[in-house]
Amino acid sequence: MQNPQIVDSINEMLTMQNTLNEATNGVDWRSGVTVLGKPINWRRCIVMETAELIDSYPWKHWKAVDAKTDMENVRVELVDIWHFLQSLVLEHFELERAATILAQVLSSKGNPAQNTASLSVIEQVEVHEKMLATALEAGEVSEGYLERLTKAFVDSCSMADLSFTQLYQIYMAKNVLNQFRQDHGYKEGTYIKEWHGKEDNVVMFEIIAEMTDFSGDELYIRLKESYKNLPV
Repeated sequence: MQNPQIVDSINEMLTMQNTLNEATNGVDWRSGVTVLGKPINWRRCIVMETAELIDSYPWKHWKAVDAKTDMENVRVELVDIWHFLQSLVLEHFELERAATILAQVLSSKGNPAQNTASLSVIEQVEVHEKMLATALEAGEVSEGYLERLTKAFVDSCSMADLSFTQLYQIYMAKNVLNQFRQDHGYKEGTYIKEWHGKEDNVVMFEIIAEMTDFSGDELYIRLKESYKNLPV
């Protein structure tokens, strides 16, 4: 049975993702080609972002063998993957059906969050590699395929201890940050991305951590307050 709150949140995010895709790729983005004629491949996007996610782990046997996993970046990459997963579902199904497909998987209890401390780095990486392998599959983008890909995504989120509520908050926050960037000269090249030695993404997470309840409007106001205090 689908969780109504999750369904509402997914509908909200899908609507926002469609708006973002229309703004960046053109209103006919579902054709698989941008307004500039460049092919769109959402599955490749997922593959590449998953590879970046895996590089947040110290999986290499030839260097930095004692390094720690950058779990915060793992979660950021998962939110980026969520952008592309939503886009893939929207490319092939109308919003209502797209929401149903995603909600069916995300509403299910599934496996409880795994204790990452009990797994080796390689065992953790292998969970994410399943998502990468599913994204690499060729063939029809059917409902069954999308359900399997979404299940692999959920397993990766579980591995990173990223709840649906956190996924929603970070997704919405990144959209607020993207809008803030556009409003403050991102396209013109005048936007300052490093704030007092921290990237704006880091500042965004710090603000969210201080909130009792997430609010996009409050986040925007707090970002504006921090930004205006930067040295010119």
